[in-house]
Amino acid sequence: MDDMGVLARDDKQFTLIYSSETRVGTHALSYLQGIEDKLLAIDIAKTKVADTQWAEIAEAMGCKIGDLIDKRKVEANDTSEFDSNDWLKILQNNHEVLSHPIAINGDHTRQIQNATDVLEFFGVDSAGLKKTMHTEKPTIAKTTKGEKFK
Repeated sequence: MDDMGVLARDDKQFTLIYSSETRVGTHALSYLQGIEDKLLAIDIAKTKVADTQWAEIAEAMGCKIGDLIDKRKVEANDTSEFDSNDWLKILQNNHEVLSHPIAINGDHTRQIQNATDVLEFFGVDSAGLKKTMHTEKPTIAKTTKGEKFK
């Protein structure tokens, strides 16, 4: 596993920290691979993120390191006594416990709950899709004329 350098905090670069072994992580990455801006994708299944960087990420989001972890994936009966060092050891050795991918752009850092949220976070145009559902009713009537599909 490679060690990762300093976290990029550049407004012109998008950084996505994810695990390639999670659905949300791989989907978030696929949404971003088509953008023209600079993208740094860090797959924690292949690249180790330093403990100090995890601490920096948690601090930037105003949470604890343990909050980055899906507790349901931790094989421990009671995690109430775990401190930051315990959570770091778990995260370093079990990349799949990262609850959601982490997006970084300049001074903004956020966990991505749904893959499509990554587009909103980075302000990426979502392929020209109209966002009119809140102002127009959806078309639910049949719009084809006489076509028969087998």
